[in-house]
Amino acid sequence: MELQIIKDKNNPMLKRREVSIKINNKGTPSRIDVKNKLAAMANSRPELIVIEHLDTVFGKMELTGIASIYESEERLKQLAHKHLLARGVPVPKEGEEPAASAP
Repeated sequence: MELQIIKDKNNPMLKRREVSIKINNKGTPSRIDVKNKLAAMANSRPELIVIEHLDTVFGKMELTGIASIYESEERLKQLAHKHLLARGVPVPKEGEEPAASAP
């Protein structure tokens, strides 16, 4: 998976970075994979990243998307939509204990 940051805007009022990304991949990667790759590129933790949306480009092996990188967990809990937080949590497989759920 090749991830490029197209636009990186710092929002000091909301204490977050708003990032536009472009991904070249043969298939659609999971949100967890995208969060981990973006965290490595942005020097952040995956828990502080919320992927707002990912869109495929018709006829290409390319995705575009928008993500928010928060400065703290408190700010993330105040501002991020609950349904977007739930999308970024890994789904437990059969026989495994469920991970801590999103607030």
